[in-house]
Amino acid sequence: MRINRCRTSTGRERTVAASRNGRISGRLVTAYAAVGLMLSGAVAALPAAAHPDPEHGEQQEAGGVGVLVNGPEDLAGFLPANHWSGSGPVEDQTADLVYAGTGCTPASYQQVDVEGKIAIVDDQESSNPGDVCPTYTFAQKAQSAEQAGAIGLIQVRRDDQVTGRNAITAEIPVLELKNSDGQPIRDAVVAETTVNVSLTRITTVPTERLSDVPCVDGMAGPFECDGVDLLGFVPDEEFDSAGISDIWGWTDPEPGPDGVHDEYVILGKTNGIAFFRVTDPFNAEYLGELPNPGLVQAVWHDIKVHDNHAFTVSESEQHGMTVFDLTRLRGVDEPREWDTDAHYRFNSAAHNIAINEDTGIAYIVGGNSGIVAPDQCLSGLHMVDINEPKNPTFAGCYLEEGGPGTAARSVGGPAEDVSPAAYVHDTQCVSYDGPDERYTGHEICFNAAETKIVIVDVTNKAQPVTLGVTDYPDVGYAHQGWLTEDHGFLIANDELDEVNAVDEETGEPGMNTRTIVVDVRDLEEPKVHFEHSHDTVSPDHNNYVHEGLLYQSNYSSGLRLLDTAAIDDPDDPRLEPVGFFDTFPDHSGVTFDGTWSNYPFFDSGTIAVSGREEGLFLLRVADDEAAELGVEITTARQPVRIQAGEAGTAGFLVSNVGEGTDTYQLTVSDLPDGWTAAIDPEELTVAAGDDGLAAVTIEVPPEAHPGRSTVTVTATSTTDSDITASAEVSVVVH
Repeated sequence: MRINRCRTSTGRERTVAASRNGRISGRLVTAYAAVGLMLSGAVAALPAAAHPDPEHGEQQEAGGVGVLVNGPEDLAGFLPANHWSGSGPVEDQTADLVYAGTGCTPASYQQVDVEGKIAIVDDQESSNPGDVCPTYTFAQKAQSAEQAGAIGLIQVRRDDQVTGRNAITAEIPVLELKNSDGQPIRDAVVAETTVNVSLTRITTVPTERLSDVPCVDGMAGPFECDGVDLLGFVPDEEFDSAGISDIWGWTDPEPGPDGVHDEYVILGKTNGIAFFRVTDPFNAEYLGELPNPGLVQAVWHDIKVHDNHAFTVSESEQHGMTVFDLTRLRGVDEPREWDTDAHYRFNSAAHNIAINEDTGIAYIVGGNSGIVAPDQCLSGLHMVDINEPKNPTFAGCYLEEGGPGTAARSVGGPAEDVSPAAYVHDTQCVSYDGPDERYTGHEICFNAAETKIVIVDVTNKAQPVTLGVTDYPDVGYAHQGWLTEDHGFLIANDELDEVNAVDEETGEPGMNTRTIVVDVRDLEEPKVHFEHSHDTVSPDHNNYVHEGLLYQSNYSSGLRLLDTAAIDDPDDPRLEPVGFFDTFPDHSGVTFDGTWSNYPFFDSGTIAVSGREEGLFLLRVADDEAAELGVEITTARQPVRIQAGEAGTAGFLVSNVGEGTDTYQLTVSDLPDGWTAAIDPEELTVAAGDDGLAAVTIEVPPEAHPGRSTVTVTATSTTDSDITASAEVSVVVH
């Protein structure tokens, strides 16, 4: 597979029409969120070059979310920080800092006045004697600060302490600084020095729409790229995102008045889901939102589509699963607030949903009946029959093999297998048509279950059967996976292995982004096939396979495209990087900034990508720039003299006057009756700007009359049959 690389500007007018079929051309194709986001406090943002060497880490000016210290002068500057998932937006909140010890409970604020100010707290131990956190969730810290009137919260964590095991819900922004950055300002506040800060974001992401920005010389506007064009960008301000998560798509099966099947994007955000018509990706139409029905709202939303309905779950408390009839979007030309068509309430909150469209079964995973309490399926596979989309009905549970779940992480410690949960973080469920013929036609789920990959036969919803279980070296968090189209391999991402490898003392990356390819050709004996190491260090997140390409959303390093053609090469099994689009220009560190997910399945070739705080990106794999083709033929001025009944040969020159190497089919025509001719060679390959020599041998019959005749030789490009040239060869018969 080839993909156009870092194109240079040719000045050629772009003629991409909105209705054009933009699939990858034949020349190109021959062959919540997550717990990691719960762990968004684990690593401070690393200001780095777009693709830093994890060992040498070439640095550039800091970017991203952080704390801007306005004064005193000796502390002034920008400190990169982590923005906790589920907390309020960072919008240049500016105030003096107030130290509140650990900030664990409302009691921490009884002796301090934090109203209208920004609280700064220690991780678990403070300078106040006896101020040690009891068992707590981080959400309690955020809520205590908010209840005390703070407009923001900053936690200073020990450099050797990984915290933030839980999602939080707070209206105020919550940031975390590593100790080496945060201690100087914390100490100044403890010493009663007035420290004024702004919670801000330094970014080059535009706040206005972008349209039709090709990838030229490695850049598409402010975004680094290789072989992927930007069709459109809609900033989050346009649709009041309050934090963006997952994304999915829908193509209307009924054509519109113009005969085109409209394409739509469904985008998850803290306060609901947003709808866009993207049939014209240069001018995406925002059609409004379905509000989040949760009593306590969180950023994590996941959407899948079946039978023209969108099914959405969220980690927002009391959200359940909403059902929305997407055909209601037909003909809508302005945004509006929508309502649900049905509501499944047998789960309260859930991390994710998968749908097998062949069987009409939805699989809710990571389900909770409370903040940390597993649902009736122990946060495993919660099966729902959606064959009547507006009447979803419970179909069964799978609760045998899974991870420890959120209950095991309720106190901010490491995950332990002490929970009653059988937690599944994500899954893909298919009607199996792979190499393991024992299970052909069965319904099989491939679960990413925190500490392992689990394969389950769910054909019988009342009695699911565990088929195979495997882990892999240095498992951090088995997050998500997607099958190759032959169902032979599962391409999995681990969301925390890159985080766990960060050097505790220096904060430098310890490994490159890693993708694990699992051999599932034997469903009962899955095993690691190989690991792919990227040239980036960001955590890898959701990935999908479509028409031989792997589309991987990798947080701060953007959308990565890899060719799967050599995944089972007997000598060198591998994934081949073929292009990327970096949606997060601020840095490419080991953080959870940037792109959450993507949807690459539109027939038009439009790739929809969600940016957590940036907005909606609409991309397309760049077509190869077609080289200008051209050919000329030169024949001798002197005629070929042939005796009747004999043969003669004439040479001629084929000149490639195009921009690239081409092969020409050579033919001869206009022969008088009874004459024959042969060309050697019949095909001729000529480099751009070069000439090739060929010869035509003409045989004249004995009865030929003396005189002059002409025959025609023609060269036709095998790349484009419209590229052709002809010339005459003069023949004198004696």
